[in-house]
Parts: sequence; structure tokens; C-alpha cells
Amino acid sequence: MRSRPVAFGDTHETSIGPASFFWPVSASADELPKNLLLKCEGKLTIILTKPTIDSLSPHKFETTLRLKDGELADTDSFFLNTNNCELKNGVVICTGKAVYPSTIDNGSESREMKSYINRETGEYNFFMETTHHTGSNATGKKTEGMKYMRTGICRPISKPIF
Repeated sequence: MRSRPVAFGDTHETSIGPASFFWPVSASADELPKNLLLKCEGKLTIILTKPTIDSLSPHKFETTLRLKDGELADTDSFFLNTNNCELKNGVVICTGKAVYPSTIDNGSESREMKSYINRETGEYNFFMETTHHTGSNATGKKTEGMKYMRTGICRPISKPIF
């Protein structure tokens, strides 16, 4: 296992090893691949409006991401997809916003997401903030919500297509 630096000065033990390159250096410095699969693992932290002991304890995550045509998609959950991906200073930066009908009442849920992947090291950070609204389409009074954070390492499991 290798110890890799992640956000907030923490360290992360990973079994997938170093991401010696995210995609070939010969690619343009500001060019995203059109299609690339990544295996990612690390630490997941969820902070609820009304936290519990269990919710404050980090958990491990492992997933496959697909960077395709400017969208970073989690192959395990379409709720965690970001788009508008750009490469800035060696970091892939993606954002996303979504509104979903509530599954527990007549309200709705809004989500704002940001993803970051370092091209050179494979360091991965994903942040999502969820807010519950009493009305549909993110209207009405804002009530509880949560913050969801992944920190870890990704490595390519396919050759990038440009």
C-alpha cells in the first residue's frame, strides 16, 4: 500500500497504487480525453444537518468513473455525475447541479457538486451539498440537507481516446 496526500493534509492508504500518469504527457496540456475510464478509491465522509456518530465517521469507497465528452460520470450512481469539465493547471474540474423530487414528501432536493482530479497524481476530490426544499423544483422553505465528500486516488483503467 502507498500513502498518498489528499485534501486537508490527511493521508490516504490505497491499494490501487500510484497514478503515474493520468493520461499521456504527449496530449495537449489543456485537452481532456474524449473517453477515459478511472478506478477510484478512498475515504467518504457524509455530514448530516443533524449528525449522528456513525455519519461523522469516514467510510471507504471504491468506484469507476468515466470521463467522456466533458462529463465525469460515476458508473455506480447517476446522482453523482458532474459535467462542464475543464482542464485547468493540470486539474480536471467538473461541476454539476440537479433537482430531484423528494422520495419522502411533496418537496424536492437540490444538489450542487464539484469534482477535481489531478492529472499528474490522480488525486480525486468530490464535494456535494444537498438541500431539502418543502416545494417542488427547489422552491419553498429550505430544511435539512447534507454534505458529501470523497477524497482518494484514481488511476486510468483504459487508454484515453482523444
